[in-house]
Amino acid sequence: MSAAGRQNLDAMLDVLVYENVLVAWRRAPLGGYLIVSHEGEEIRMTAQQADMWSRGAFAVYLALVDARRISPRIPGDGARH
Repeated sequence: MSAAGRQNLDAMLDVLVYENVLVAWRRAPLGGYLIVSHEGEEIRMTAQQADMWSRGAFAVYLALVDARRISPRIPGDGARH
């Protein structure tokens, strides 16, 4: 994964933590990622797996916002809904 791709993945994971979709994440050895779920499960993934997983989680998050089932915490975003 390129440096730009890794920065984008890191930013997406940061937003998922901020929006309370994840508890935490961190980079793991050998370019992998460790994601912590609300159940306390620590999920180890390669960078490619983490990228795919975070895109799916982000898509579900956005679908729930669009359906007005949840409200985003990102400042200014709630004004559109």
